Amino acid sequence: MDLEPTPEQRDTAATFERVLARESSAERVRAVEDAGFDPALWKVLVETGAVGIAVPEPAGGTGAGVLELGLAAEAAGRHLACAPLVEAASAAMLLAAVQGQEARSAQALAGGPPVVLCPRPAAGGTAVLVPGGGAARGVVALDGGDLVLAQGPPAAPPGDLGFLACADRPLGGGPVERTVLARGEEARDLFRAGAGWWRLGSASVLVGLADRALAVAVDYARTREQFGVRIGTFQAVQHLLADVAMAVDGARLLVRETAWRHDEGDAGWRDAADIAFAHAAETAVRSAEACLHVHGGYGYTLEYDAQLYLRRAKALQLQGGDPEAIWASIGAATLRRAG
Repeated sequence: MDLEPTPEQRDTAATFERVLARESSAERVRAVEDAGFDPALWKVLVETGAVGIAVPEPAGGTGAGVLELGLAAEAAGRHLACAPLVEAASAAMLLAAVQGQEARSAQALAGGPPVVLCPRPAAGGTAVLVPGGGAARGVVALDGGDLVLAQGPPAAPPGDLGFLACADRPLGGGPVERTVLARGEEARDLFRAGAGWWRLGSASVLVGLADRALAVAVDYARTREQFGVRIGTFQAVQHLLADVAMAVDGARLLVRETAWRHDEGDAGWRDAADIAFAHAAETAVRSAEACLHVHGGYGYTLEYDAQLYLRRAKALQLQGGDPEAIWASIGAATLRRAG
C-alpha cells in the first residue's frame, strides 16, 4: 500500500485548492451562509468536473477514483464550501451503479440545481434534513424497501442549519416525480454503498476543515500578544496545537487509506468508511474547538472565523448520525468479525 499521491493526484489537489480558495473565500461563505448554497460556486464545481470525478465515463463522469474525489472534498472542507459536493457526487455515483440509470447520472452532472443523496433512510415517506436538500432538484433516498429518485422544486432550508442547505424533502405526492430505482435487498445494498461514499467523502471534508482550523489557530498564536509576548510561546498553547496536528495527520491517513481500499476493490472499505468518518468528525470538532480556544473570547464573536469552523464541524458530525451510535455500531461489527 502506497498512500503517497501520484503527480496527477497532486495536480488535482492543487487545482481544486486554487479553485476553492478563489471561489469560496470567507467573504463569500458569510454572504451565502443563511441560504447555505452558493450557485456560482456550484456552477464552478460542475464545470471543473469535481462532482463527477469518481463517476465512470459512460455515465458522464471522468472515471477517476474515490481518492480523487476525496482530494476535491478536502479542499471544499478547507474553504467551507457552501455547495453539496459530496452529496451530489454520491448521488451521481449511485445512479451510475443502478442498471439502466447511466443517463440519469449524466443528466445530474450536466449542470443546473443539484441532485443529492440523503445519507439516512427516509422516515414516513420523507427524507429528513437532507444536506443540500434546500437547493436540490432531486433527492436519492431509501424509502422503506425502495431506493427512489424524487424530483421536484427545491425547498427552503431551515434557518438553524442554513449553512448546510438542509431541508426535509417529500419522496412522492404533489409536484414530486417519484422513480423507483431498485427494490428489496438490491435497494438496501445500493444504499449502503451510497451511504459509504457519503461518509468517506464527508470524512475528507472534515479533514480539510480540521486542517484549516488548525492553520487559523497557529497563525493567530503567532501574532497575538499577551503579557508582552506572543501566545504561541506558551507551552499550554503549543501542546494543544501539537496534539491537534497529530490528530489531523492521523485522520487524513485513515481517510486516504480507506479511499485506496475502495479503489482497489477491497470489500472492507464500507466498515473502514464508518471508522474514517467517526474519527475525522471528532478530529474536526477538536481542531475547531482548539482554534476557538486559542482565540479566547474573540473566538465566540461573529467577526472572527473560528466560530464558522466549529459550527460547520459539529453540524457535519451530526449529519452522519449520533456519534456514540456510530462508534457502538463499529464496535459491534468488529466483534462480529472476530467471532
